[in-house]
Amino acid sequence: MADPASMGVIAKAAISALSDERLRKGIGWTIAAILSPFILIIVILCGLLSGTASHNNNALYLSFNESIISGNIPEEYKGHIEDMRRSFLILDGKMEGVNSQIEDVDSLDSIRVKAIFYSLYFGENHPSRVNQGKYIDCFVIYEDRTRTLTDSEGNEYEEIYMTAIPITNLSEIYRNIESEMGKIVTYEDMANANEIYYRIKYGTPAPSEGDSFAEWEDWIQSLTPEELENLYNDLPEGEKGSEIVRLAMSRLGDPYSQERRGQGRYTDCSYLTMWSYRKIGIIIPGTAAEQARFCVNNNLTISKNDLVPGDLVFWSHQPNGRFMNITHVGVYAGGGKVIDASYSKGKVVYRNLFDSNKQVLYGRPHILK
Repeated sequence: MADPASMGVIAKAAISALSDERLRKGIGWTIAAILSPFILIIVILCGLLSGTASHNNNALYLSFNESIISGNIPEEYKGHIEDMRRSFLILDGKMEGVNSQIEDVDSLDSIRVKAIFYSLYFGENHPSRVNQGKYIDCFVIYEDRTRTLTDSEGNEYEEIYMTAIPITNLSEIYRNIESEMGKIVTYEDMANANEIYYRIKYGTPAPSEGDSFAEWEDWIQSLTPEELENLYNDLPEGEKGSEIVRLAMSRLGDPYSQERRGQGRYTDCSYLTMWSYRKIGIIIPGTAAEQARFCVNNNLTISKNDLVPGDLVFWSHQPNGRFMNITHVGVYAGGGKVIDASYSKGKVVYRNLFDSNKQVLYGRPHILK
């Protein structure tokens, strides 16, 4: 990682350099801007506040593509971009070798492989010297298989060969990277990699809250079951729980939108819970992750077995860099049902308490009043 003391200077220099019209021509709206995993948040905020988002988009493009690097960019930063480009070329070669061993499915997702590598290694000294073959192996499982062949005399014989099977479970990939590469992967690393992937592949920001994240099947967040159990507390049932359920139920069918939440009937998952609680005079934060942090910090967590109507249920469907990687929240309605503003359904719904393997925390803020 580059010296933290120089991060602000580099970010400012890059934004200034990328205002050059020559760099912007022909590039279009492709990607979110980041200079390093640490700078991602700073640069995105600068783009949102100062209108330089289009320039910031071009910064990441310089690493993922072969555009000319402006001479106005500091040599140290230019060196990081060039070394990342060399890393990507090496990764392409390693992926080609692995892809030749894949039989039943498509090849490795090149953008995913590079986005994670960029998030983990951009700004470090010579990431191109990282053991790229070992890194690529974190994305596949090798399996011995048997096939029947015929020799020149027409005799059949069996041959054992090795095939590569791509891993689609991102949590497993990150566990492999930590184990095999000795690289600590933080929530921020995962969040940055996810943002890069969506920006490069789809040209859109990564979703932050919702319940439509199938690729994070069996996601295991960093706290152990024992650590989570220490957070759980048996708290007395609050009198306001049933009123919260009634309020949440009054929003059934309301349209889902993160961008327009609070406007008319639009809501997202955390706005629904915040609105329901504030209607009875209890103030909780405005995002799912911060609502969970609020419950933990104020000793308002419970066990799943103790759920009562009005409690909050929190899910982690993907790394997003927020508290416990929480991406979704709903109001427990009792009887194994939940009311939530569903990203995948596009509206507020009443349904079975879903994805038990992704539920990571349960809270009871309604005892506060």
